[in-house]
Amino acid sequence: MRRSTFLIGFLIAALTALIVWYYQKSTSTEDGALDLLDRFAEAQARVRELEKRLAQ
Repeated sequence: MRRSTFLIGFLIAALTALIVWYYQKSTSTEDGALDLLDRFAEAQARVRELEKRLAQ
């Protein structure tokens, strides 16, 4: 009886850890993608500014 209780507790803990790990992984990836998009927008703005200067 004690062995089955241990296994059930272990499985619940393992699944909880897996869910937390997956959540952390997915949100950090999303944050990285948003940061990359921000940097891309800044680069595009710089390119537009330089194009305006060249056109003058």
